[in-house]
Amino acid sequence: MKRFLAVFLLFSGCIVACSEFIEYPLEKKSVNLIAPMDSVKTQDEVVSFYWERHEDADKYRLQVATPNFEAVQKIVIDTVTTMDHLNLTVKPGDYTWRVRPQNAGSVGLFTSRQLTILPSLK
Repeated sequence: MKRFLAVFLLFSGCIVACSEFIEYPLEKKSVNLIAPMDSVKTQDEVVSFYWERHEDADKYRLQVATPNFEAVQKIVIDTVTTMDHLNLTVKPGDYTWRVRPQNAGSVGLFTSRQLTILPSLK
């Protein structure tokens, strides 16, 4: 009985310790975008991008392109962050922004939105 208990405790400890190193697959996972809303038009050139955290992600890839990712004229930003938000200054124009969850073992699906920055009225 003592041997069974020792093996059980060893196995249980290994499971708990190993779970911290397991990276769960994200291939079919995405994040919910919070702000800015889709197709927003604003004169604010400083944009705060927000998304929900994903429980299995330890970082996120944020990309912003003009005018969109199907006909890219310019990639404004392509960055990886551990945060669930990022502030960015962008010039007037039409943009598409997208975010995907990532971990050391896999990457998820991008979720995209449109954004228009209008020229300021001065």
